[in-house]
Amino acid sequence: MSFSQDVKGELARIEPAKKCCMLAEIAGFLRVSSSVKLLGGGKFGIVATTENAATARHFKVLIESYFRNKVSMEIGDSQRPGSRNRRVRNRYYMNIGPDEKSMQILRETGILLIREGDDFFSDGIYQPIVKSKCCKRAYLRGMFLSCGTMSDPRRSYHLEFVLDKEQSASDLKKLIGTFTDLSAGMVKRGESYVVYMKKAAYISDMLGIMGAEDAMLELESIRVNKSMHGNVRRMINCDEANAGRTVQAAGEQMDWIKKIAEDELGREIESLSDEESDPDETMRLYREGLRYLPQPLREVALLRLERPEASLTEIGEALAPPIGKAAVNKRFAKIKAICEKL
Repeated sequence: MSFSQDVKGELARIEPAKKCCMLAEIAGFLRVSSSVKLLGGGKFGIVATTENAATARHFKVLIESYFRNKVSMEIGDSQRPGSRNRRVRNRYYMNIGPDEKSMQILRETGILLIREGDDFFSDGIYQPIVKSKCCKRAYLRGMFLSCGTMSDPRRSYHLEFVLDKEQSASDLKKLIGTFTDLSAGMVKRGESYVVYMKKAAYISDMLGIMGAEDAMLELESIRVNKSMHGNVRRMINCDEANAGRTVQAAGEQMDWIKKIAEDELGREIESLSDEESDPDETMRLYREGLRYLPQPLREVALLRLERPEASLTEIGEALAPPIGKAAVNKRFAKIKAICEKL
């Protein structure tokens, strides 16, 4: 099961405690998932659909509990557009006729309104139903169960609502923006309008607002692990870069020291890493060639020869008394200046 389905399963187990929240959640679900049929005689029927079994059971119970009616349920096949393997999934149909208070449901949820004495179907969110904070949370929960989806946070952070009406999408974006430090984007995708979030913090807050606390905690755990792994990787990369710079700088310092010693001796000195050379003899020649260097410079030069991979900090700590990295760097700068004058 996908992360998005897990979230919907958790939300579908929530039972609103207040009547106002029950109505708001029903309204959020029906706003996107329902279609209205004209039955004649000025009467309407409602067909609400979903591919999620838990969502279907949840709203069947919720509608029957609030409106004290009966909602018939049918199961049919659903072919998702664009499916390559043509996998058939179940779709659940909830049918509500005039005898099951379909007109009352349409009016109380703000789908069917009256203007200048005539009935009309609204496209946006019925504002009187989302006045209080708790009802806003319930409405968003109903909306997500209807048309929401979320990517697996282990791969990416993305939560979205896909609606077919621009006014509904615009109202949903504004509704999300009424919560502190929370906002969403909106874009048209084909024939649909998508309200989306890409920031992990916003998605976490949205899950908490809707009541998906387990999903929110799992998301936060994934965020912490990702952050920790990212920090470790950055530290490793930084250490590798520092090590590379240390080796490069040490090689340059060795070249300066070698040039000064060879100039004093009037002859070339074999490398300390040369297998055929005598390390003791090579170091004797270096000491001989560096004998006229000032003592502070001679100390760091000999330490660099003995410890070619050591950092400036390590060389400073090996001196007696120890000195800091900046002081060691200044001494090597003086060695470089002497080398450049030769």
